[in-house]
Amino acid sequence: MLIGDNALFQGVTARLNAPAAAGPWPLILLSHGGLKSGPNIGAWMASRLAASGFSVAMLRQPDPHTQAPQELLDEIWLRPADLSATLTAIEADMSLSGRIDTKRVGVLGFLVGGTSALALAGARFDSENFMRSCDPGGTGVDCADFARTGVDLRAVDASRLARSHLDSRIRAIFLVDPELSANFTPESLADISVPVDIVNLGNADTIWPGLNAAGLAGRIATANYDTVPDATQYDAFSECKNDAPDILRKEGEEPLCDETGDRSRKEIHEQLAAMAAAAFRRMLPR
Repeated sequence: MLIGDNALFQGVTARLNAPAAAGPWPLILLSHGGLKSGPNIGAWMASRLAASGFSVAMLRQPDPHTQAPQELLDEIWLRPADLSATLTAIEADMSLSGRIDTKRVGVLGFLVGGTSALALAGARFDSENFMRSCDPGGTGVDCADFARTGVDLRAVDASRLARSHLDSRIRAIFLVDPELSANFTPESLADISVPVDIVNLGNADTIWPGLNAAGLAGRIATANYDTVPDATQYDAFSECKNDAPDILRKEGEEPLCDETGDRSRKEIHEQLAAMAAAAFRRMLPR
């Protein structure tokens, strides 16, 4: 069967109810996508990590087309809670828990999934800072869509936004283009004790301000920072089908499927997956 296959993106081959390999294996919780991303777009990374010797639990975030615009903001605090709940459910499932090394659990997050991963490591939002992120000079990512749909950041539930999601079971974090990283309190970032690897897609001239996570490296003592200079933020998404660029242009959508560099998206995916696997082997030693 194919996971994540649709009109735009190529799916990933998977076996339903496949027999589990003998473990225990390190577990990676994977959360992909921003506030408006569809489900299963992280399957390309999940399959590569599984082939590299990791058990992977991939969260299937809600379809944004089923949510009211203001409800999309709830993902900021619901997704870290979902990640913790996923780990709890795996630990309670006898058919899974015996194959998982519960002392070697990491989180891999893209975009808002990266924001959630940092929250599980102890990062906490400065709610006032977040509410100003779409003001002139702010680094909000979805500000144009928020303005178009009438979403008011100042109407967000500040207590839920600022609450702690620290989960001591998480031992390592790998982030790709985390959103909203400028909105965490410096104190909470300084208190993070687990190893954190951060990757930005692009270079200093091409990384979107709202995705630029270089500043995190100086605030998190355990962090390593790297870039994939010839990539773009769209390379975090699945490989596209041949007619996908034309479909997106006709619909006036972002150029999610345009490839402008010398390397294909598949090649960049291979590099990112190798970086993630190497990082988790280092951060989750036996």
